[in-house]
This record gives sequence, C-alpha cells and structure tokens, in this order.
Amino acid sequence: EEHDSEEEEEEEELLSDEELLATAGEWEPNIAPFNTVHLSGRVGQTPQARYFEDGKVVVNLSLAVKRKYHFVERAATNIRSGEEETDWFGLEIWGQQAEFVAKYVDKGARVGVVGTLEIDEWNDRETGQPRSRAKVIVQDLDILETRAESELRRSRSSSSSSGYGSNNNNYSRGGGGGGGGSGYYEEGDGASSAGTGGFFG
Repeated sequence: EEHDSEEEEEEEELLSDEELLATAGEWEPNIAPFNTVHLSGRVGQTPQARYFEDGKVVVNLSLAVKRKYHFVERAATNIRSGEEETDWFGLEIWGQQAEFVAKYVDKGARVGVVGTLEIDEWNDRETGQPRSRAKVIVQDLDILETRAESELRRSRSSSSSSGYGSNNNNYSRGGGGGGGGSGYYEEGDGASSAGTGGFFG
C-alpha cells in the first residue's frame, strides 16, 4: 500500500507540456538555440536532379539510418547485431551540393549529412485533414565510403539485381580511394567544394 501511494504522488507531480513551458521562464540569452541534424546512413534511391526555370536545382532523397543501441539496452531487449530498426529521413539538397549528389552518389551509397530539420504542413486534397512531414535541409554532405568500397557494393548488388545502381559510371577512374568524397572525381572538375562538407567538423 505504501508503494502504491508513492506512485500516486509521483503521478501527481508530473506536469503537462503547457505547465512545463509556463514554469520554464524565458530562454537564457547566453544559450544559443540550435536546429542542427547529423545523420549517417545509406541512400535509398538513385538521385535525380530537378531544374527550375530560375536556374535553381534540387535533389530529394531518402536516407536509411539504423538505430544505435547501448549494449545494456541490447541485452535487455535481445537485439542482435544486424537486427536494429531502420529509420527513414527525407533529404532536400539544393544548388551545387545537389549537382554533386546527382553526379557522384548512387543508390546504396553510405553518406553523412549535416542540415536543419523543417516541417512541411499541408491539407490533404481528399479529406481536408492537416498533414505534416519532417525533412532535413542538407547543408553539407560527405561520401563515407572509398572508391573500392563503392565498387564492391555495386558488384554485390548487381549480382542480385541487374537494374541496381544506374550511376556506376559517374565515378572518376583517376582519383585515389579516400573518405569524404575526395576519391570520386578529378581534382579539376570543380566538385570538390561540394563533396567535402562539414560532417566531421
């Protein structure tokens, strides 16, 4: 009975979101608000650049990201390596970064991105109900696999699906294999500024 009364007291002490915001007070001026998202995962489809009349270019992608678990959580929930849940994130990439992605990134590529989280809101045409969807506006993107790793990935995927990875010829033969995208293009093709983003700092 004493244990039940303690639980009831704890439930009574919980505040609603509105009450919590009311008691929190104003935002401290010395603490900067941030909207920054860091993700690393694999590209879900072959990038396709869309060009607009005003010259702007955009690429929309989905990124598959596996959840990371603490070893204690793994033991408690019996999650084995390779059985992690996968979350999908929508990416929106603009400008030179978008052209780089369309040229050098293909389906299944491992990439790291830094961006900001935005929420699209609209009303459903059929039901009129409000809808929303989160997306990441990408500011920096890095390729997180070497040229050798990408070629091995393509060879494995092509054996199971002949239509997989249609951008196979986009990678430069002259570059060495290195992280951050530096081995995916010739030094003089002007893409280096777009492919070596700030994922690692």
